[in-house]
Amino acid sequence: MALNIYRIYMDHGSGRPSSCKAQQGSTAHFRCGKGQTLTPSLPSDLNFMPTLGNGHVGYTIFGDAIFMNGVYNGAGGNSKRARIPNWINISTEACDRFGCATDSDVVNGTSYEMDLRDGYFRVLTTYSRLGISVEQRTYPHKYYNRALVYEVVANRLAGRNLRINSPKFLRLTQFAGNSSDAFDFVVVNNGSSASGDYRTIRGRTKVVENEQFQPDPQEIFVLFSESLEQPLELQWPTWQDQLSHRVILTIDRDESVARKELQDVLKLSAVYLLQKHTQSWNSFWDNEFSIEIKGDALELSQIVNAGIFYIVSSLPSLKTNQKNEPFYGLSPTGLGRGNLEADYQGHNFWDTEIWMLPVVSLFGLDYAKEVLGYRARKLEAAKYHANSTGYKGARFPWESAYTGTEVTNPCCPEVAEQEIHISPDISFAIQKFFAQSNDSEWTCDTAWPITADVADFLVSRATCDDSSKTCHLLNVMGPDEDHPNVNDNVYTNAVSKIALNFAEWLAKHCGNASTERLEKWREVSDGLVILRDESLNYHPEYEGYVRGTIIKQADTILLGYPLNFDKGSTHINDLRFYANVTRESGPAMTWSMFAANYLRNFELTLANEFFERGYKSYVRPEFKVWSETPMGYDGSANFLTGIGGFLQALIFGYGSLDFGRTDNDLFLMFLGITLTPPNVEEVFINSIPYGQDAKCTIRFKNRYSEISCYDRIGKGFQMSQGQKRSILGRSFNLTRQNEDPPIAISFLR
Repeated sequence: MALNIYRIYMDHGSGRPSSCKAQQGSTAHFRCGKGQTLTPSLPSDLNFMPTLGNGHVGYTIFGDAIFMNGVYNGAGGNSKRARIPNWINISTEACDRFGCATDSDVVNGTSYEMDLRDGYFRVLTTYSRLGISVEQRTYPHKYYNRALVYEVVANRLAGRNLRINSPKFLRLTQFAGNSSDAFDFVVVNNGSSASGDYRTIRGRTKVVENEQFQPDPQEIFVLFSESLEQPLELQWPTWQDQLSHRVILTIDRDESVARKELQDVLKLSAVYLLQKHTQSWNSFWDNEFSIEIKGDALELSQIVNAGIFYIVSSLPSLKTNQKNEPFYGLSPTGLGRGNLEADYQGHNFWDTEIWMLPVVSLFGLDYAKEVLGYRARKLEAAKYHANSTGYKGARFPWESAYTGTEVTNPCCPEVAEQEIHISPDISFAIQKFFAQSNDSEWTCDTAWPITADVADFLVSRATCDDSSKTCHLLNVMGPDEDHPNVNDNVYTNAVSKIALNFAEWLAKHCGNASTERLEKWREVSDGLVILRDESLNYHPEYEGYVRGTIIKQADTILLGYPLNFDKGSTHINDLRFYANVTRESGPAMTWSMFAANYLRNFELTLANEFFERGYKSYVRPEFKVWSETPMGYDGSANFLTGIGGFLQALIFGYGSLDFGRTDNDLFLMFLGITLTPPNVEEVFINSIPYGQDAKCTIRFKNRYSEISCYDRIGKGFQMSQGQKRSILGRSFNLTRQNEDPPIAISFLR
């Protein structure tokens, strides 16, 4: 049966699964008992509670912080997401004049449930001895995305003649944490019981990030449906079967936007407000993207769906009550974290384009444009960074935040100086996105300036020898951050070649660059050295690399997947060699990349080993929250980078899907030999966007795969398979046996 699991659940008490009726229809896998993960307690480290968000605001359950898209505090490398006290972290007790219910009254336990399909976190406590249940629910609204919601519903379970000792009121208490060190908050209006008179707080950040690009502090407004500075007591007469209450707060830079959002929300009943939120989430799963797994792989299904949920929670909602603000990027631990160094302070890295964007693009092309739009809006800051460090063009900083200037932590200046590969990484991501989207208008208008200026930077950064016609990138650091200040890191040089070559192609496609400019790009691209040990037939990671030296993470092996730069015997030897010298504590996505690359070389046993290694020690069992490092090591929580690598291994590795550019400059969708993870019979991926209007679905097993696509308004598709060429029309269904040649799909022009 399908094990596409969207409900992660914990029962604090009995430890027994609740009963589950068989259900019919496409959503049955969301509702039944097989969707529940049971554990006798919450995570021992509450840092591994779920992180919820909607692209505008985010927070971690039971945490002390709310964060808002693009709001940072601190200068330069001290910039970090500006912490707003978590005023939506509310807890409810059932009380009478003698006191409040205690754990001894909780006979059947408290359940904690992360409903991934509906997008909310729920706590349900049943006080059997008192004859009541209390359900608490919290979520950032996906449609009314300035709003954070807390709801409580209490029910009396006992008959009326047993209610003499039943609780008489509910007490709501706010646990917002300490005051913020990032904002100066001022109460603009205390609010009152009068209609439309809301408690309003204005906050201004204390320190600007970069005075040239941010002359003034940032300002936000927080509006409350009611104040909970002191606990709120709600009277509950014993004759009343049910008591419900909700607390709403809204946040925005513009007070009028926050006010309108609160007014609009409060016009709605609690039932309709929740329904509007769940409809938005359901629409994503049903119409935008989902993965279904068949087989004896319950935990894998839960991890897949939780991973998708946690990434989407940090992306902007595409349909909202009011216009979205510009998006400020996808950081390694997401929007709901960023106050700590372990959260990378909410900064943007290469993680965005290399690890997360290939998956985000499958969710929808508009999500990808939001992510890449951040880079486009910060192009002037990247030019400033190049110029201030003595180079031309655009040099994107290793870490960026609100202004787009360099904000790498002061601890690590060599990282900011040497990890230049982030700029060609962005160009590579644009090339891959163009292959999927076929959107020439957006690419020429928005992306072309990025690729051109990155190419100019690479030309100015390279050191070339005219006599030998070779070029070098000196004093760099590759993805392997254990080895700074090296020459000709093979990954950096390879992705730079791709970036320069793509910029040249795109210049001609968009009709933009001068011949002299293109010639400089081509000279450097052709001249960049790709190190290769002829006798051992492998790529040394950098000049002078000594075989056997331990490295931090995936670096040289990335020349296979995702770069598709080298897929021959040298790459196979790279895999075998670097697998034995990568440190055990490396980040999660490293092992996923080994898996993806072994899969493309049809070494299933090794691929399965690395695939499982890439998640089993990194995912905390309770709510399937990822850690950057294996259990037992310190590292980031809610590590979206690891999720991105894991999902790429599943989709682009086992599923053998890819979007890319051929040697003769064709941009295509590819589908090759498909395999499945251990204990998985079949994987179904729904609603993959291809081109500006087409949607595809892929179903794959170990022996064959099926792909179907429909192009709503275009001229249709064509296929090449070996020597065979076929016109497919505007819709098609194809079955490919694993012994057949790979399939390449493109659009008719």
